[in-house]
Amino acid sequence: MAVRASIFTVQAFFVGMLVMPTSFQFQRGAVLVILVCIATPFALSRWRVHRDVFVLWLSTMVVGAFAIMLGIVNDAPGALRVSTIYLIWPALYLLFIGLTHNLQVIRRMESALLLGISLATAMALIVLAAGFLGLSDIVYPILAFQDAGFGAYDGFIEFRVFNLTTVMYGFPFVVALLLARRRELRGWQKTWLWLLVVLMVVVAVGSGRRMFWLVVLLTPFLALFFLQLSTRRFRTVAMLGALIRMGVAAALVVAGIIVALGLQPILLVQEFVSAFIGQEASSRIRFEQAGALWRAFESSPLVGIGLGSTVDSVNRQGWAFELWYLSLLKSVGLLGFLVYAVAVGWVVVKGMLLARRNREFAALFVPLVTAMMIFLIMSGSNPYIGKFDYLWVIFLPVSLINAYLTERSANA
Repeated sequence: MAVRASIFTVQAFFVGMLVMPTSFQFQRGAVLVILVCIATPFALSRWRVHRDVFVLWLSTMVVGAFAIMLGIVNDAPGALRVSTIYLIWPALYLLFIGLTHNLQVIRRMESALLLGISLATAMALIVLAAGFLGLSDIVYPILAFQDAGFGAYDGFIEFRVFNLTTVMYGFPFVVALLLARRRELRGWQKTWLWLLVVLMVVVAVGSGRRMFWLVVLLTPFLALFFLQLSTRRFRTVAMLGALIRMGVAAALVVAGIIVALGLQPILLVQEFVSAFIGQEASSRIRFEQAGALWRAFESSPLVGIGLGSTVDSVNRQGWAFELWYLSLLKSVGLLGFLVYAVAVGWVVVKGMLLARRNREFAALFVPLVTAMMIFLIMSGSNPYIGKFDYLWVIFLPVSLINAYLTERSANA
């Protein structure tokens, strides 16, 4: 009973992270402290982490600790502030990884993930509908904790809400899940998931977020790529047919949404292209940051200049640069960056090797790795991954690998 209650509490906390990221930080921090206090006694007897997982995770924490100390030595203003991201939160996640060494627990977390994605999508749709129908004065004060906002222009709209990032992650996750379990899903569950995909496309088009549009475009190809490397693969003809069907369906859905919202397709294409060639204001800032961050990296290419450091550049978030990978490179240097890259690469390679041998594992892992890789692409232009609220994007596939490896070794 105590174990079930603990898992339910973690599920509830996870759903809260998904639906209300960056909101109610103090309250969620208090709940997190309670969870750690509950988890620690269990860890004494139940905590199990596979050797490879432990070594890789610990290596990233060592890099973080060194870069934080280097930042302190170099008087980096954010060195201590980022210690939570690179030391404390990873340590907590390692604690939870060791406690979730059971595939049934991972399935429970997947259920919480789907619920969180559904609730975040519903909230995003409410924000979009309220702005589109002129009800923002009534609805947005209620959603002030989500920083809800809406803008309407000539043939173009956009809105903002904190948990839009959850929806952006959710799209590749749900699409890959539908493809990976195409033979198992039936009835209302399959209908609900496909409806959820359509609703997330509505959110994508209405959000005005060019990165979300790119996510929608990349998802089918990346999902099928990982599927073909697993035991859940399509035959070649079936794979081509799936791509064609998804392409036609997506085109019809997007066209319907554009017509329903009164948008101008040509303007949408221009907005999408402008984000990648520096014509749009935020894109110009990123282009300017790129040069400054690279020059900072060149000043200390091997070990970097320390975490929490700033550079002489247009920067709207102190030491949290939008170009997260370049910022990480200048902070930890080439050696540290390679450690992080190897850790992520190990998750993908090891997970896919297991997915080639076990269908049950593949059904769980392919959606997680597809969404993780899409999220890592998203993090190239925004520091999504550098927050506690979204470190779970890497934590979940690592937990799944650890659960499979530890269960297998226990049964050997």
